[in-house]
Amino acid sequence: MNQIDFSQHDYQRELDGLRQKYQFDFAGIALSTENHVGTKIKWRYVSGNLNERYRRIELRYGRGVAGNVMKTGKPMMIHDASEQQIQSTLFNYPILISEQLTSIIAIPLWHHHRVKGVLLFGQRDGTPLPKIARDISQIRGIGSLTSEDKVMPS
Repeated sequence: MNQIDFSQHDYQRELDGLRQKYQFDFAGIALSTENHVGTKIKWRYVSGNLNERYRRIELRYGRGVAGNVMKTGKPMMIHDASEQQIQSTLFNYPILISEQLTSIIAIPLWHHHRVKGVLLFGQRDGTPLPKIARDISQIRGIGSLTSEDKVMPS
């Protein structure tokens, strides 16, 4: 079965624990939702949020942090959101704006060989990413979602 059973795991509690363990200001899980119009990506679980604006963020594949990570299947890291390149396209990253994030790391979450979500960790106020961000392989995923696809290359 290709569906994720969210009742089998307390994703919110584990997300809270990961955020605290690795000393991030913010953590979130974005997941794709299918409806009759198409696939949208929404932030389903968050920890350390400043407000509820994340609930209104709807992304498409290739848009925003979550959309880019889901489309490429590769992690994304922004060390300094104040850099000119990021500032000139900041409207493309609504989670950075709504949560006032100044650095982030986002990793794809795999389920049955498909990217089903994104696990994002972020810092505010210019705080650098913790050392764990330099070795994201230590973050293995969350619940039944893994941080890397387990398919061997052909």
